[in-house]
This record gives sequence, structure tokens and C-alpha cells, in this order.
Amino acid sequence: MLPDKAKPTFQQVVCSAPPVRAVFSDLPVIHRWWQIVLFLHGKPRDPLMSGAERVSCVAHGFRFYAWLYRVLATVFMALAGVLAALQGMGSDEVSAYWIGASCLGAIYLWIVSGLGYHGAEAYAQEQAQSVALLVSFMVMIVAFLSLFVATLSVAANYLGWVGNGVNLMAIASLFVFGVGSYLIEIIYLTTEDSKRSIDPIN
Repeated sequence: MLPDKAKPTFQQVVCSAPPVRAVFSDLPVIHRWWQIVLFLHGKPRDPLMSGAERVSCVAHGFRFYAWLYRVLATVFMALAGVLAALQGMGSDEVSAYWIGASCLGAIYLWIVSGLGYHGAEAYAQEQAQSVALLVSFMVMIVAFLSLFVATLSVAANYLGWVGNGVNLMAIASLFVFGVGSYLIEIIYLTTEDSKRSIDPIN
């Protein structure tokens, strides 16, 4: 067993997996984009881990994702409360739409983070359904983030926070590299590298 300080991180495990790095090798344009996405996540490292250590590391990483979005759900619910209070005090700048949108975002993320927690626990216990649960979790997070970024861009344009060029470049960068970041985990989960120590239930 490796000393604690030498153990690879979740990010290193998923980014260094050969199937992840080579997934788009036959598609030159997409492969170049993919190399940039992987480069932004750090230098490749071949993790020397047992199957059990690898599973534990990956499960811990997804637990962190689930915790992160559970916290974000709480933030959205708190925001809805603040907006509702401002509206109750007679503020003309707060509409019921944004209160409702914040509530819906909070409920959605609370449910989705629960899926992430359940998937991480199933992965740690090497249950066959864990991959499907975690892939669903990641896809639902990508869907939420895509909608959130698009909404933020429209709001920034409407309120005149930034110029159109800056707005479009920012939104494009977030989509191109933000979605790519989450695609790493999805590809890792759907390759044999992530399932080699998990025996499917017949």
C-alpha cells in the first residue's frame, strides 16, 4: 500500500486512465480539444494502486461531487428565501420568476446530489449498478450547468454587465472546457478501466 502522501488523487486516477486519454484518438480535431481539456487537469500520472484502492479513491471523488452540489442546492434555497424577503418588503426589482427558479434549482440539485451519494456508495461496494447511477448523476449535472451558464449569459447581456464579444467568448469557453471536464468522469466510468474490479451481477 502506498504512503498517504503518495496516493494519487481522484483527478489523477480518472485523467491518467489510458482509455480516457485515447478515446478520441481517431478524431483529430476532437482529439486536440481533448488533449487541452486533459492538460488543464494536470500532468498525467500512472497511478500504482490496487483495484480496491482505485475503487475507494473514485468513490471518494464522487462523494465530494455529491457534497458540492448538495451545498449548492442549499445556496439556491437560501437565495430564494432572500429574494422572497426582498419581494415581501416591496422591492420592485425582484420577480416571482427568479424566486421560483431558485427553488426549482435547489430541489433539482438536492435530488441529483442524492443520486450521486447513492452511486458513490454503490461504487465503493462494487455493485454493478453503480456505473449507471454515477453516469446519470454526471449527465444531470452537465444538463443543469449548461442551463445555468446559458441563463447567466442571457442575464449578463440583458443587464449590460459585459460586452457581447466578452459574453460570447466566456460562454463558449465554459461550454467547451466545462462540459469537457465532466466528460472525463463519464468516459472513465464507461470504460473497462473503471469496472475491472467490479463483477457484474448476473
